Amino acid sequence: MGESGDSKVTWITCPECGAKIGIVISVGKETSPVEKPVAAQVPEAAWPPTDINQRLSAVGVDLSLVNVEEGEDVFIVSPKKFLGDLWGPINDAIKKLNGVWIREGRQSRWEIKKQD
Repeated sequence: MGESGDSKVTWITCPECGAKIGIVISVGKETSPVEKPVAAQVPEAAWPPTDINQRLSAVGVDLSLVNVEEGEDVFIVSPKKFLGDLWGPINDAIKKLNGVWIREGRQSRWEIKKQD
């Protein structure tokens, strides 16, 4: 069969049915180890961010997907469109800012209490 120098077929027999099963063992080329992503570094002078947009960006919210409004006691963050699979990661990020999801149909939104 078309065996190359990089792979080898090993034949085994199934103990239950007696069928011959070919197992191909191939040797791939070595790759460099994948580096773990490093969290975004925020300059110390800018931490903690005072602007709500900076705070949202710092926790990983894509501001192009949400509208941000300032209410009397809370910041209101609402999705610009249906987020689908993106909702979960955005919700987790906003929770880091003590935000809560308010479910009200088309007016659903996150509310983040203002800090004194």
